[in-house]
Amino acid sequence: MNWEEYIQMWDNASIQLVDIRQLVISSRGTQQYLLPANGFIYVVQGQGTIWLDGSIHIFERFYLLHAGKGSSISFEVGQDEVTYYYILYRGSMSAKASKEILKVYHLNNPFQLHYACRPLAPVLLYRHVDSMYEEWNRRQILERFHVKILFYQFVYTLVQQLKLQGVASKETDMVEEIIQYIHEHFNVSISLESLAERWNYSIQYLSRQFKHRTGRSPIEYVIQARMAKAKELIIRTDATTQEIALSVGYSDGFYFARLFKKQVGMTPGQYKKKVKESLGGSDSPWQGFVSSMGKNASSCYIIDDNHYQLKTEGDRHMLKGTRSKIALTLMLCFTLILAACTNGNSSRNSNQGSAGGNSNHSAESVQNTSSNEAKENTGMRKISTVMGEVNVPEHPKRVVVDWDLGPVLAVGVTPVGASSTQMNFADFLKPYLPDTVQDIGLDGSISYEKVLDLSPDVIITWNKDAYVNYSKIAPTVVFDTSQYSTIPEEITAMGDILGRQDEAQKWIEDFEKRKEAARSKIKNVIPKDATISIVDYVTVDKFLMVIGNSGERGGRAAYDILGLNPTQKVKSEIIDKKEDRVEVSWETVNDYVGDYVIVLKVDGKEPPKLPVTWTSLNAVKNHHVIEIEMKKYFAADSFSSLLQAEDIADKITKLAVTAK
Repeated sequence: MNWEEYIQMWDNASIQLVDIRQLVISSRGTQQYLLPANGFIYVVQGQGTIWLDGSIHIFERFYLLHAGKGSSISFEVGQDEVTYYYILYRGSMSAKASKEILKVYHLNNPFQLHYACRPLAPVLLYRHVDSMYEEWNRRQILERFHVKILFYQFVYTLVQQLKLQGVASKETDMVEEIIQYIHEHFNVSISLESLAERWNYSIQYLSRQFKHRTGRSPIEYVIQARMAKAKELIIRTDATTQEIALSVGYSDGFYFARLFKKQVGMTPGQYKKKVKESLGGSDSPWQGFVSSMGKNASSCYIIDDNHYQLKTEGDRHMLKGTRSKIALTLMLCFTLILAACTNGNSSRNSNQGSAGGNSNHSAESVQNTSSNEAKENTGMRKISTVMGEVNVPEHPKRVVVDWDLGPVLAVGVTPVGASSTQMNFADFLKPYLPDTVQDIGLDGSISYEKVLDLSPDVIITWNKDAYVNYSKIAPTVVFDTSQYSTIPEEITAMGDILGRQDEAQKWIEDFEKRKEAARSKIKNVIPKDATISIVDYVTVDKFLMVIGNSGERGGRAAYDILGLNPTQKVKSEIIDKKEDRVEVSWETVNDYVGDYVIVLKVDGKEPPKLPVTWTSLNAVKNHHVIEIEMKKYFAADSFSSLLQAEDIADKITKLAVTAK
């Protein structure tokens, strides 16, 4: 650069100051914008990385950069907060300038030049900048005029230093090359070993240099680059979590989702929802929400000079160590959301490891620092389950249950999420189920992402096959009711799982009282030796379904709680064989139906035309038929079964009164 020509152009230019600001970016924060005018950026404290139109600048304290209007600026801050000034100005060449100056100006506009340096006398420049900033914010005409004089002194001092040290074409060093490599290869396995081998340095030296220059380890930088790209895909596409995970270098979608939440502070689904809600009907709905990590980051600031200047009115000082508001709304739009990508906990690797796509061997697989581990282990206890020992919270507050909803409610816990199959077909539980309980999907097609969105403390499942996926989200307990021979044992077990032993004992005491009350209600209504059957001819085709005592469709309520007698066939072929139910032909129905029959019905569904083998049954002819609703009797859990038993007792009593 010919500094003589450069200063000649400044001497013949018309300069108008636009704004002077001091800004602070919190540690591990990010910030990005388009320069609305030509400007100097002077970093006086902190370290990190600046991307200027795709060019990397790794800075420490006292780093100066110049860029033209419309340039894309992205800051990535290291471990300490960064304080910097920017001085925005408009420059145009005077019409009175000589032809030679005008020719040079058109060939090499000084106001659009990109250059950066570490000044030889940084404190002197700092004094100029700080003085300009102080007087600019007094907003008096005389002070503003003086600021223009100070600005020329600043440019003069800067050019003196640049001329002495020279500002040649910037050579990319090792750290800058590594950063460039990470942004180009974030979707493949990257480890400290592979980086050290590629650049022919030891792991220790490379890691130390990288962290010294950027404030982050290489693996931390890889993770954050991946999260930035993931955020872009989340808000700009309808890709699934698994698809996004694969595209940013993770083979396991559940692991990616957990890591995303750790880094961003919310799950991918929550992040997408928050962005949509925040932006509403914006014409450019995703603009500004993509992280500034990387040279292709989107910009989010208006560059119209007049509009920009209007927004600067009423500004306050923003000094180091304070959290004063900045009225320059355009320069700060969405910064807090962008900063979320680095406010999470950093990841570590016990062996300096990899940030590759295989989560079992990645650096992120050891995610917690020792302090975090201690925090996570506080208040945890170990319980024995069918899947082995599991660490669960002492008193979990956010419980997700995919099936056995009743026992959870019985011990006084309202889950944050439950299967819609249970919520829709366990009608007796609805009075105990507030609207705040979220639907996690139908049984057999549970949405793991919805479960993740709920941030559960513990997950209760019946499904051993789902255990692996659930346990990636939160501590998971397989609640196998076949392990418990009685309802009190079942409730006691749930109380132990959820740390609600006292509540479980109180429910059991109440259960025993209510069970005896229901039995007493029917004791003198039907003969002691009378038999009863439960059948379903609405949900099956051409057959009759006979129910055992497994619980579903009222079996547990009738046989176990009320103590009603099954027929011999039901006992030998269903109950003794521990079957849930059997389908029998209409021709053999008389072998299974007893003195009384409970018939399941489904609202809105007409029963089939009943054959003579049904209408000729003694129970039917004697009007000993009790109808129950499938939606109330589908559930088989202990709490539902108690409520079902009380309902059956009421119906039997009513039937006896009607018969008289």
